[in-house]
Amino acid sequence: MKRYWRLFRPHYAETRRLALPVIIAQVGQITVGMVDNMMIGHLGKTELAAAAFANTLFSLPLIFGMGFAMAITPLVGKAFGKKQYEHLHFLKYGAYATNSLMGIILAITCLALYYAMPFMHQPESIIQQSQTFFSIISLSIIPLMLFLSGKQLAEGLSNTRLAMVVTLIANVMNILGNYILIFGKLGAPELGLYGAGWSTLIARVAMAVIMTVFIRRYKPLKSEAVKLTFSKVLQTVKSIVKLGVPMGLHLFSEASAFIVAGIMIGWLSDTGLAAHQIVISLSTFGFMLYQGIGAGTTIRISQFSARQVPALIKQASQASFQIVIVMVVVISSAFILLRNWLPQLFTNDAEVIALASKMIVVLVIFQLFDAIQIIYSSILRGMADATIPGILTIISYFGIAIPFSYSAAFIGGFGEIGIWLGFPVGLGICALLFHFRLQKLNKKALQIST
Repeated sequence: MKRYWRLFRPHYAETRRLALPVIIAQVGQITVGMVDNMMIGHLGKTELAAAAFANTLFSLPLIFGMGFAMAITPLVGKAFGKKQYEHLHFLKYGAYATNSLMGIILAITCLALYYAMPFMHQPESIIQQSQTFFSIISLSIIPLMLFLSGKQLAEGLSNTRLAMVVTLIANVMNILGNYILIFGKLGAPELGLYGAGWSTLIARVAMAVIMTVFIRRYKPLKSEAVKLTFSKVLQTVKSIVKLGVPMGLHLFSEASAFIVAGIMIGWLSDTGLAAHQIVISLSTFGFMLYQGIGAGTTIRISQFSARQVPALIKQASQASFQIVIVMVVVISSAFILLRNWLPQLFTNDAEVIALASKMIVVLVIFQLFDAIQIIYSSILRGMADATIPGILTIISYFGIAIPFSYSAAFIGGFGEIGIWLGFPVGLGICALLFHFRLQKLNKKALQIST
């Protein structure tokens, strides 16, 4: 037992060191989202449902953009591991150029979604408010992509604290902005639901500005002696796009399963949509904690891959897996014990509370598979393996989870709960497929090393 502890203890410590700032930032972000929903929920059920629908749609381009930007981290990690400091210089400019272009593309996507909203068969009572709220938060997609450029660059260099600090500053701004603009405090106009949208936009612009200032002054990314050429930056852009597109599709596939589920629940009732938004907020809390461990795992695996040390890759992977299993047990226990009380933080509507408490039970089941697939995907991302995992994710969610949800809800007669039953099925299959993919890559790496 002592030998086992000595073997894994350094990996626990280093993964925890890298992951903790990410987790703090993620928890802060989710806390702000939950505060948003609590404040909006007190405006009324219609406002909460309108925000839920708008946020659900905005998640489509946002999640793809986040996945796309994640390609920067393993590329930076490998260059840093190999001490290719000149290449780091080109990665910095390539990251900002690529993410700026992607931000413009995603903004155009948001415009298309705005005009499509009335045709998505949602309750008539929420369409107008949803469109206006969506148009405001959509303006934040470009500054968000600029923020992610700096975030992923810093994380590839094992600096996860920078993004934490910037995110927490923006979170405080967002909460204060909500209080002032939603309820009309300190002489500001009372904007209600739309105040939450403007507050979010202001906070995200601040994130982009602060992060960019930090990155410009960040010593490891400064290389004054290197001559910047268009051809080398273009080559870097191509490498980011090649890795980023399948990574974006990977995250998009998983997130869109929840988004499509939200749209299908809207076909049933606005009560179901409000309950869905509440439990998704709780689900995201656990998801972001696991993602924090995943971020630390990706950084470590990318650097070990650069050094070509299969034994350390395996040990670091196992350590991350063990950490998230412990986290799942603790978080699941809390959700089960508090399942009837947690929905009351968001709304006083008895029907919404009752339905949300039932959805939490399904949440507890599927988050085990979610945590496992997050760690597997983080390991694969650190090994710069993106195309096959992207395909496996699409199969798991679009080929299995979404059809299962539809069948359970509308054919099996399980209603809103039936839609949620597709999640553990899709996540479980995805985790299993990732396991097989990782085994294949590890076997190949061992053969090469010997």
